[in-house]
Amino acid sequence: MTIQQPDVATRTAVRLIDLHKSYAHDALPVYAVRGVSFALARGSFTAVMGPSGSGKSTLLSCAAGLDTPTRGQVVIGDRDISTLSPDALTRFRRDHIGFVFQAYNLVDHLPVIDNITLPVVLAGREPDVARLDELVEVVGLGGMGRRLPGELSGGQAQRAAIARALFTRPDVVFADEPTGALDSRTADHVLELLRSTARELGQTVVLVTHDPKVAAAADRVLFLGDGVLVDQLDDPTAEQINTRMLGLGR
Repeated sequence: MTIQQPDVATRTAVRLIDLHKSYAHDALPVYAVRGVSFALARGSFTAVMGPSGSGKSTLLSCAAGLDTPTRGQVVIGDRDISTLSPDALTRFRRDHIGFVFQAYNLVDHLPVIDNITLPVVLAGREPDVARLDELVEVVGLGGMGRRLPGELSGGQAQRAAIARALFTRPDVVFADEPTGALDSRTADHVLELLRSTARELGQTVVLVTHDPKVAAAADRVLFLGDGVLVDQLDDPTAEQINTRMLGLGR
């Protein structure tokens, strides 16, 4: 299917062009993603859904430069990352792409503020202290900057992970089931943070989820089935999403 494109090319944050990802199995390729194309506008909040095994996480990993497509292009901002060498891709990803994992992936022996600034420090740059102070407050971790990850609740740890993903002002933030390990109340708080990040800070967010309630917070939901983009909903409700997912055999 054809996904509606942003009106102006320069407003595009993420563009996938005929993306394929396959794995060898008994000498034959097994496709996790097949011919997916779409473009997402800057400042948009997009959810990706589909049944188990539909290729959601593979799609996200390829779009974020964490995995290499078998064929096709991934363009972040104005840069085709499919053409970059491994070293150049690592540098580009560090500066232009944020990623939020379900398991937080914080460094246990570093306090919150050092976890947030870690991508910049690894790049050999001096952290922007004003930006750090702003993000700590925005994500609701004021006064917790010197705490270690083990001293945080699950929701607080995920907020720290989101702040880390935002710190470099990336072109796009990808989130893979960021609320999956949280209780419903904490998940609601984290979801609201991601939504406000897109709407108030103009940050592009792409989120994989299995939860219709979470996906309903997005501007648009893209549906995958057997690695193929099969449908989309704009300004969706949880009921509409649930109905569509039932049709896909979730």
